[in-house]
Amino acid sequence: MRVFTTTVGHGAELTCYVQDPSEELALKARPAVLVLPGGGYFFTSDREAEPVALAYLAEGFNAFVLRYSTGADAPFEQSFDDAKAALAWLRASADDLHIDGVAAVGFSAGGHLAASLATAATNKPDALVVGYPVTLAEFGPPIGKDILDIPSLVTGETPPTFLFSTCDDVLVPVRNSLEFLSALAAHHVPFESHIYLLGVHGLSLAKPLTASGRADHVDEAVAQWLPDSVRFLRAVFGGFTTSGEPETYETVLARRVVGMDMPINRLLDDEAGAAALRRHAPAVAEAAPLDLSVARSSIRQLLEQGSGLVTPEAVAGLEAELTGQGK
Repeated sequence: MRVFTTTVGHGAELTCYVQDPSEELALKARPAVLVLPGGGYFFTSDREAEPVALAYLAEGFNAFVLRYSTGADAPFEQSFDDAKAALAWLRASADDLHIDGVAAVGFSAGGHLAASLATAATNKPDALVVGYPVTLAEFGPPIGKDILDIPSLVTGETPPTFLFSTCDDVLVPVRNSLEFLSALAAHHVPFESHIYLLGVHGLSLAKPLTASGRADHVDEAVAQWLPDSVRFLRAVFGGFTTSGEPETYETVLARRVVGMDMPINRLLDDEAGAAALRRHAPAVAEAAPLDLSVARSSIRQLLEQGSGLVTPEAVAGLEAELTGQGK
């Protein structure tokens, strides 16, 4: 994995967490999250930055944290420029960053910035995830900034949105979320929302690691927003491709019956099974004591893997004998 920083926009720092392609993982490109921490446009919260990026990283995303322009001397337009520049840089560098699709993830004021990208930018993210977001322009005057009114900017081009908030947030009232959701519904934008019963403003992951020692910043219910958002984003971007059949209890039982699904090392412990294996697939019987990967595989798996140790004809003969059809 590569971890590095670059600058975009008005000198804003973008920290990049990029997992390299792996033949073993069979992943050439991953979806990305552009994390925009909150902080009332006066700072960018550490609690809503790296911990969030690393949580998504663990779920298979490449993650990017933008420390956009903040402070009394930085108008909203400067912060917005930084966010637009970061998204443009991600798209222009997609091949080198091994990413395919970008979700903007923002909290509070960072949620407003992420939603601004999703509604007012020409180059929009492919999905939006916002937590307890500011969306109403009336929030601007108290912080001395002229900000966008997000609900009024929603169109049918606004990307799929995941939103979570709490019903009694006294700093950013839930009306910010509800009016945004109403606008999404009015324009038929796909969305998922979770308005939790309990929780103060600024919960981040709602876990002890992001709580700064405050018990009111920990909530088991709210902490489910992260896995729920991952499920949502996989629905939007598509999940990681798998093949074959999932493990079931029947699979466990099949490995305990002498047959095609029993691991070779167990098959060799059975007198009749070992004899049949040596008759039909002697190369497998010889390789198992020397190669753990062969010993722990079944005949069926070895054939599917194309190991070269067993042919379809040998498998058919072995299966017939082990099931009694060849006797």
